[in-house]
Amino acid sequence: PGCTDSLALNYDSLVTSDDGSCSYPVCQAIDIPQGWYLFSTYIIPEDPTIESVFANSIDNIVIVKDNNGNAFLPEWDFDGIGEINIGQGYQTKFYSSDVLSICGLFVYPELNPIVLTSGWNMIAYLRLESAPIDLVFSDIYASSNLIIAKNYLGDAYLPEWNFNGIGDMFAGQAYQLKINEDDVLQYLSNDASYRMSATEVTE
Repeated sequence: PGCTDSLALNYDSLVTSDDGSCSYPVCQAIDIPQGWYLFSTYIIPEDPTIESVFANSIDNIVIVKDNNGNAFLPEWDFDGIGEINIGQGYQTKFYSSDVLSICGLFVYPELNPIVLTSGWNMIAYLRLESAPIDLVFSDIYASSNLIIAKNYLGDAYLPEWNFNGIGDMFAGQAYQLKINEDDVLQYLSNDASYRMSATEVTE
């Protein structure tokens, strides 16, 4: 027994009876603006290689970078990234705005904790709906471990100063954060919600 549907991601041509285990691809469309951007996905791509993920936008890419500074430079036929990793964010620079479509398996945020290392991290936002950044990072800040978080526009969340210039986190975007010590970011499930956001301070 196994998956007998050739359209499924886990199709097995060797099985003789279907056991109901077939899983089907879902897609996420991500708007990538011109210039610099921080993007992430809640999809495990069918083909996770960076070249495949960006296949339809190859001619529009100046550079893609990961948190370690590894680069994908299609114009130079150079790939220092390899495969994209779930939970990680990536920095892109495009010649013009584009829409990135990623298809594969859906990532359940509550089952995919993100390991953070001391210093700077570039992380994915794995939930479907937006959520206040101060509540998402509340457990990390509770231990005084979070120094700063930033979005692609350079807006900042500075918990020590009770300043939230970011507001909500959104699907498709990635975020940079700096922490004092190694930690783990655990998102709530898509069925749960973050409540009672702290008041934003704008002066």
